[in-house]
Amino acid sequence: MGPKSSLLWTLVFFTSATYHAAFPISLPSEGLHGMTTEAESNSRHVVLVHGSGLGAWCWYKMVNLLQKRGYTVAAIDLTSQGRDRTNPDTVTTLDEYAKPLLNYLENLNGQAFLVAHSLGGITVSFAMEKYPQKIQKAVFVTSRMPLNNQSSHTSLPPESTEPGRPSDFVILNYANGPSAPPTSFSYNLSYIQDMFFNETPDQDVTLAMLSMSPTPYAISFEVLKLTPARYGSVRRFYVFTLNDHLSTPAAQQFTIDRNPPERVFKIRSDHSPFVSHPRQLTNIFEMIYNL
Repeated sequence: MGPKSSLLWTLVFFTSATYHAAFPISLPSEGLHGMTTEAESNSRHVVLVHGSGLGAWCWYKMVNLLQKRGYTVAAIDLTSQGRDRTNPDTVTTLDEYAKPLLNYLENLNGQAFLVAHSLGGITVSFAMEKYPQKIQKAVFVTSRMPLNNQSSHTSLPPESTEPGRPSDFVILNYANGPSAPPTSFSYNLSYIQDMFFNETPDQDVTLAMLSMSPTPYAISFEVLKLTPARYGSVRRFYVFTLNDHLSTPAAQQFTIDRNPPERVFKIRSDHSPFVSHPRQLTNIFEMIYNL
């Protein structure tokens, strides 16, 4: 696999301010910065982390469904994504990119049930090493699960597991000029429905096309340090999306085999079950929560 091809595979597989704060969606008992009250410390608390190009907005159906089942829910905008207005071309480290999530966990009373989608698996793995005592369980939804001393780039599955990816699906952005390294990446919207949302209602595809934004480039190449005592102390689960065009079943199986979670749950869904099959995904979350 050549450097250019490897780069495209890294960027396509994943992905998930001036504010530098978490922005929980629809949390009547929480403040803007994701602070949790003492009363909430004993509640069933779920934190949702988006993948590349997306934002907290993508979880809107899950927030509603989980709240109706009695959960306290926070959907996080990572730095430069969603409502966070940081320029993605200026974000160069995972620590900066993950800062809203890290701040949220630092200020959380009690523990949270942490959910990652797609590139969000890199961010959640980073948070597991930083704040294992704040995380009850971690769920990876069609997501990367890196090993120690791996980056998103070096944790790629073999190219043979994901054939047929359009060569112009990923758009590299060069804020520092064409002779400097890329600073962020975007997706070619003409492929978005087939790659991300092949089973998703049209109105949600339209919402995504209007809301998706560039993702910092450098975070795909930062090597994670994950230790058994911290990262390894958090129970991990995986949600396997069987009809995924972006992260194919073969690619997901490679990820699972290399870094096995405690248990795998399968759902007949595209890459975005939070909008295409939200009730089934909510049921899976409840099963995992109660294990």
